[in-house]
Amino acid sequence: MKQAIFGLALTCALLLTACGGGGGGGIGSVSPPDNGGSTANSVTMTVDSGPVANVYQINMPYVSVTVCAPGGSPCQTISRVLVDTGSSGLRLLASALSGSTLGSLPGATTNSRQLAECMQFASGFTWGSVRYADVKMAGKTASSLPIQIISDPAYSFIPAACSGTGSNLGSLSTLKANGILGVGLRQQDCGSTCVNFSNNSYYYACPTALSCQPAQAAASLQVSNPLVGFASDNNGVMLQLPAVAISGAPSAAGTLYFGVGTQSNNALGAAKAFPTTLDGNGVDVISTSYKSLSYGSFLDSGSNGLFFPDATIATCVVGSSTWFCPGGILNLNATLSGGGNNSAVAFSLGNAGSLLLQGYSALPGVGAPASGLLLSSYFDWGLPFFYGRNVYIGLEGRSNPQGSGPMFLF
Repeated sequence: MKQAIFGLALTCALLLTACGGGGGGGIGSVSPPDNGGSTANSVTMTVDSGPVANVYQINMPYVSVTVCAPGGSPCQTISRVLVDTGSSGLRLLASALSGSTLGSLPGATTNSRQLAECMQFASGFTWGSVRYADVKMAGKTASSLPIQIISDPAYSFIPAACSGTGSNLGSLSTLKANGILGVGLRQQDCGSTCVNFSNNSYYYACPTALSCQPAQAAASLQVSNPLVGFASDNNGVMLQLPAVAISGAPSAAGTLYFGVGTQSNNALGAAKAFPTTLDGNGVDVISTSYKSLSYGSFLDSGSNGLFFPDATIATCVVGSSTWFCPGGILNLNATLSGGGNNSAVAFSLGNAGSLLLQGYSALPGVGAPASGLLLSSYFDWGLPFFYGRNVYIGLEGRSNPQGSGPMFLF
């Protein structure tokens, strides 16, 4: 089954405009990373103003990723790649790659035709070719991993069936990152639906650059979670960000660890496991109980805020977007449940109309009403949930000390 994707649920720029929110950050405590940078299974993760000049981002965690031609060189390190636990697979803007690097990455083909993908997120789509690359992070290498090259100039014509799915995120100014590192729950980005059906809305076979048609895609050809290609520490990831005051901070630095319970630096400690289930929309969910109502929910670092339905909280408009704007700090509570475990979560909201004017990138105290036909029925625990917590993503089909994924652990 194809999983609905909620990574990048709302990842918008702030130039006195806004498109995100959040709560839940800064609650609890967490030990600081045990290294000052990268180790054999970890890389530094930074929340900062982002790569677009004169436009600052909120709550977007970035890492650097090195890509090489399969088995050799050239290699290039790409900075400001968004860490997204709501999707799977590496996607890089063609504009972030040098001509020699891009030219060295062979295309993935099906029936002798170039494979392309229309990857769909809640905030839009990315179109581009599927190519093979050696993907390197810390001491890990995923060899000949299928990745997406967003806005590949060799395949710039976007089929109408793709362009009609939403906004095109295929540029630095719209994506607000040089790429997306999807380290979500699934091994591939589409799964059995794309293996078995050609009309899957994701994959296309291109006899020419102007004639891409919907196509099946074997699992080995699909854009894949880099963990699939790692020889070890490959059962999930841990995201660790420091607690941030409700007033926010200019930036925040943490760590992305590969592996769940595989090393001393990604040990589970007292973390509970919350196995996910696929709901009727094909979304991996756990349950959130909030104000006596139950919602399907997910932990998504690719959402730059926390989104949930609550008509009782005052709102305001900043730029062109609606935010929660209570008169003072609002302290709220919810209970997350899954697999027989539950956890009470306290989170706080401030007045986004004031907080967003500071120009801070790490903002745990802003929130926004969930909107859209599908998203409005979910409770989206975006990046603010991750501040001050160790959050683990257990990969499907891989075991960890608490069981086998897919699961969230915190």
